[in-house]
Amino acid sequence: NGLFISSGINAEYGHYYITNNLRMKVLQQFGPRSVLITGANRGLGLEFVRYFVKNNHQSNGPPTKIISCSRKMNSDLEDLLEDIHHIELDVTNESHVNDAAAKVSKIVGSDGLSLLINNAAIMRHGKGIVGCSVSEMKETLDTNLIGVHAMTRSLHPLLKQAAAAQPDLPISCARAAVCNLSAELGSIKGTNRNYLYTAYKVSKAGLNMLTKCSAVDMIKDNIICFSVHPGWAKTELGGPLAPLSAGAAVEDMVKIMETCTKKHNGAFLRKGMKTIVF
Repeated sequence: NGLFISSGINAEYGHYYITNNLRMKVLQQFGPRSVLITGANRGLGLEFVRYFVKNNHQSNGPPTKIISCSRKMNSDLEDLLEDIHHIELDVTNESHVNDAAAKVSKIVGSDGLSLLINNAAIMRHGKGIVGCSVSEMKETLDTNLIGVHAMTRSLHPLLKQAAAAQPDLPISCARAAVCNLSAELGSIKGTNRNYLYTAYKVSKAGLNMLTKCSAVDMIKDNIICFSVHPGWAKTELGGPLAPLSAGAAVEDMVKIMETCTKKHNGAFLRKGMKTIVF
């Protein structure tokens, strides 16, 4: 009945094996070498930045390089600038995206980029097909779908570099991963409930397919890609009636990231690692 602990692969990053008789558990401290968050000046993006800053302050391991990206700076993000690298970025502008990738490369160096969190999104309120204008549809797809593709495509070499830099780590968010913030509203199966937010729903349905395509393509480079549903959170997008705080939503999503392995590649996940049919 003895319990012994021995350091596992890459103990520097908090990986330990605990064996008790025939049972084995793997404890993995969630500490990617670097993380980039889009839409980082408000809502869930800002809460992700705050989470990783707090995690750095509390962790005994090497700090995560935190890269925040947003169109505009605000006072909340300014308060964190001592602990992060900030890049002004419009994900709908391809030259912005390419310039940002070059800046990220200088920040992360030979370690590459471990974790890309594609969070930037907009929601317009056109109702139904007639109520949703063509310009609204184009604007929403440009940010919520094409912007994600642009970021993932541009940063792929740095993600690949991160995966190659830590060959002893299992395929996971600590090694190299893309996490796309989707929404349950993007599930085609669930569209019978209402006809609101047409452009947003279409963009998130497309994002789920983009996630799957990215997952199939990038796994050969030891990069996993998955989508998460954050829950209905109190943000500018979610509104004041949402039952979940932005901080709680981020904690739930971080737990998903901690747990994701190769078998979750291409999945659409929610709190508790439950799969959403899309």
